[in-house]
Formats: sequence, structure tokens, C-alpha cells
Amino acid sequence: MTLLLVRHGESTGNAERLIQGWLDVPLTPLGRRQAAAVAARLASAGASALYSSPLRRARETADAVAAATGLAVVELDALREYHFGEAQGLRYADAAARWGRAERGWGVGPVPGEEGLPAFRARVGAGIVELATRHDTDIAIAVMHGGVLGAIVAELCALPHDVYAQVYAANCGLTTLVREQGRDVIAAYNDHCHLDGTEAHVDERADELRRVDRAS
Repeated sequence: MTLLLVRHGESTGNAERLIQGWLDVPLTPLGRRQAAAVAARLASAGASALYSSPLRRARETADAVAAATGLAVVELDALREYHFGEAQGLRYADAAARWGRAERGWGVGPVPGEEGLPAFRARVGAGIVELATRHDTDIAIAVMHGGVLGAIVAELCALPHDVYAQVYAANCGLTTLVREQGRDVIAAYNDHCHLDGTEAHVDERADELRRVDRAS
């Protein structure tokens, strides 16, 4: 089993520093270049299936991969980003002022409508188990969000269900999940060498993106 996990390209919400969650925003021109770069990288990966979060920024990235690989995109709700409730569409400073949330202090309330980390971890974990079982003997690609990647890392590390893994993935970074001796293992995380020339790896906003990655 090999799952090639792709974070979506830069979205307008990323560029504007918004808490996105389930906001359905498109890719920026940079995001489209990033999507084209990862699509070219994956064209020869030998994948048999392509999955995507149904949110627009992920689906647009997956569509670029589909064009390069010839695979049809299958949308999976399990790959959606964390739902930030009424904080969606706000900037972190505004959400912190309104509800007292720290940059990583999500999932414990009191933001109305927030999904909650245990429910999020359960949703993502079940989705990845399903994909790993379905593709036990082949390769699949899945396009998702930074928060989903963090939840996957937390699941694999067996962190408590109310804990979010403090990890960062670049837009269109590639993470490889494999099964070795009956265990699911991260063989590579945030591989973004294919992004050379897209400006992504030297983006002056990188430090801030790392701080707000959960809202991706």
C-alpha cells in the first residue's frame, strides 16, 4: 500500500490569511502553478486512483493531477478540512479577540459550530483506514488540507484524540504513506522539491503560513 498525500495549492484564503475550514475558495495563480508542478511530479507515479476533498481549493488541485495522470477524481468527505464554525472567514487575531482562541487552541470550544478535534480525528482516521484497505496492493493519490495531514500524523503517532500534531506542510507538498510489516508508516513528509520555480519555497509569507496552517 502506498498513499501519496498532497496538500492543495495556495488558495485565496491562504493568501488573505483567513481561517478557511470549509470555506469554498479557489486557488490563486501561484496555487495553480503549484498544482501543475505536483501534477507533473505525479504523472509517472503509477497510481491507480485519485481522491480529493470536495472543497474547491483541493478539487482544483486534484483536477490538475487528473489531467496529468488520466485518473478520474473521486471526492471524499473524510478529506475535508477541519470545520472552524463561526470562526471561518475571520483572521486569527479577530477569532482570538472574540473567543480567546490561541493559534493552536482549537477543538475545545467555545467557538459556535466548531467540529471538535475528537470528531475530526475520527472522521479523518476512518477515511485513511478505508483508503489504505482499498489500496492494500497498489498506489493511490489523495488531495487534502494541512489540518487533515496533521490529523493523519496524530493518528499514526497515537496521540490523544484531543491533540493536534504540530506539523507544517507546504502548499502542494507531498507526503508518502506506506505499509511496512503490517504498520502504516510515513516514508516522506512535505517533499516539495517539485515546487522549484513556482516561488513557493521562497515565499516571504512562509513563516506566517506555518503559524496559520491549521486553517488551510
